[in-house]
Amino acid sequence: MKQAVLVMVLLLVAACSNAGEQEQRTNVPAVEADCEAADHRFVSSVGADGRHFEDQYGDPVLVRGDSPWSGMADWSPEQAELYFTDREINGFNASIMSAIVVPVNGGPSYEGATFDGIEPFVDGDITQWNEVYWSRVDDYLRIACRHGNTVFLYPMDGWNLTHVFASTTPEQAFEYGRRFAQRYAEFPNIVWMTGGDYSPEAEDLAAGAESDLVLHAMLDGIRDAGSDAPFTIQLGWDKLLSTDHPFWEPVVDWNFVYTYAPTYQAVLQAYERADGTRDPRPALFSEGNYEGENNQEDTAPTTDETLRRQALWALTSGSPGEFRGSDDWEFPDGWETRLDTPAVAQLRAIRELWQSWPWWELVPDIDEPLVVAGRGTPWTSDEMIDVLDDEYVTAARTPDGSLAVVYLPTQRTIRLDPALVPEEATLEWVDPADATGPRQPATSDENGDIPIPGPNTDGDGDWLLVITEREG
Repeated sequence: MKQAVLVMVLLLVAACSNAGEQEQRTNVPAVEADCEAADHRFVSSVGADGRHFEDQYGDPVLVRGDSPWSGMADWSPEQAELYFTDREINGFNASIMSAIVVPVNGGPSYEGATFDGIEPFVDGDITQWNEVYWSRVDDYLRIACRHGNTVFLYPMDGWNLTHVFASTTPEQAFEYGRRFAQRYAEFPNIVWMTGGDYSPEAEDLAAGAESDLVLHAMLDGIRDAGSDAPFTIQLGWDKLLSTDHPFWEPVVDWNFVYTYAPTYQAVLQAYERADGTRDPRPALFSEGNYEGENNQEDTAPTTDETLRRQALWALTSGSPGEFRGSDDWEFPDGWETRLDTPAVAQLRAIRELWQSWPWWELVPDIDEPLVVAGRGTPWTSDEMIDVLDDEYVTAARTPDGSLAVVYLPTQRTIRLDPALVPEEATLEWVDPADATGPRQPATSDENGDIPIPGPNTDGDGDWLLVITEREG
């Protein structure tokens, strides 16, 4: 009898203990965003057409991104404020960042510690969060929010998966994801990411590798916490698109386009893909050649022209915005003096131009080619080619024909399909190296051939041809 009573007592104690642990797991307090979000527009959802993103008010939002991957570990609070202030001034509204950073992703420590030695977890136990570390993450996300910046955030990525999270089980990853999403439930400026140069090996790719199961469990925890913010995975550059992996294809909300080749290739591939179920999904050019870097040996250095081509090929191929990056993604000494480069100024002007149009209505001229002569041959091979070694012309137009944009990367003469150009249309050349500068009228000869006006202000050959229907 005494033994039975003792058993009952132990069972009750265990039940109460489990209930307490469950309450602790499911009731993680959210931190306040406190960022005056009403004045800004954040990436909040995928639009109904599956081609672009919408903000928290349901309006199209153009992604104008930068890639400060390791800022959470490498910045002081003052530097975080400096960075996001500068980026707002330069028209950026999005950033790619890892919540926990290790040396292979630009951080100072394989334990995920910051530059001043603050680790994210107590004794490396991911169930024991070091509040000092996470309070700093809170602050940086608030700073981003105050400056109208959506953080495309990796709670767990492919680099720290083999270090900070090396022994993490799917069950632990689920709790981590749920706690993460609960903590930041009030922040309107988070898009969920995972992966990152991520190429898991598995006998059955559709069933997933062990690492896939861990990362998926993290996503399940995020969703269990009630977050419906868009999610995707960045695979290795050889995969190009998030939907190229059969394990991840069913769950990603948009395609992270990752390529060092001419960007139209992968963006158009994603744009044209349709399986009758989940597609279309936004195909966002998110990583390519970085300013000051060149990841392809025996090719020309990355130039301002390289960066313009990447962005404009992507935008005229259906990408709902784009990201750029620089060699300062690891924040070496002196990075503060290199924030405002000529490439940043050129990109800002291009983005402002794009923002001035109903860009979300532009459709790549795949089914009805607008450019019928002089556009060159698209690169379709899986072999690598440098951006500056390709010359293909891309174009997009609105269904009603009131706006069309053609990107010509090199000097040439082109011809348009006259049936797709309104009779009362204005054709103008925009210099992509100085998109705020004066436009030049585009004229055609008796055969309909339209020549490029000559070198642009940078001395390069790329131009934008803008076709608008005259009012009245």
